[in-house]
Amino acid sequence: MQLVWSVAVACAVSVAGGASAQARIPCRPGSGTTTIVRSTRARIFEDERDGNDYACLYSDGHARYLSSSEHYEYRLVRFAGSYLAYVQNIEGVDDHVGVMNLRTGRVGNYEEVRPIDNSVCPEVDSLVLRSDGAAAWIATNFLAQGFCENPPGPAIEVRLHDRHGLRVVDSGTGIMPTSLRLSASMLQWVDAGHVRSATLL
Repeated sequence: MQLVWSVAVACAVSVAGGASAQARIPCRPGSGTTTIVRSTRARIFEDERDGNDYACLYSDGHARYLSSSEHYEYRLVRFAGSYLAYVQNIEGVDDHVGVMNLRTGRVGNYEEVRPIDNSVCPEVDSLVLRSDGAAAWIATNFLAQGFCENPPGPAIEVRLHDRHGLRVVDSGTGIMPTSLRLSASMLQWVDAGHVRSATLL
């Protein structure tokens, strides 16, 4: 009985120590951290002690693990409500779309654009985020640059993720990659000179 009690106490101390270590990562800007991107309510930052990237909602106060900082950059970042949306690039390779709930740390990872011939080299040029975590973006597949050699031609898509899941709402080479806008729940973008729209549900 004494052994069981000792093991239980040791486990409790270990868990508490881990929680304390996590809690010691400061949410707000301060010594030992480097802010990467911030808004008035939240930020993405690197903790200089472990080299990892974290995101934090100031009103929540908890640093949420995002990724190892090595070779990562954040090309596009949006904050809305308690959510963060970002386009993360891994050492100049593929772009990656993620949405994090900053209150829970839960992350959704989404396919940027349709693969061509079972291969993909996406570049995301527009990203919008609603305060409930619904997001949309425009991505181009196979740009004739970088490591995407001899591309078969670009495929440009407007994608969104809301409570109905991931959907493609437009595709075609006439889409202006940087044209996506969000007003309330209404998305708008330009395709072949015409304004198109869709609704985040």
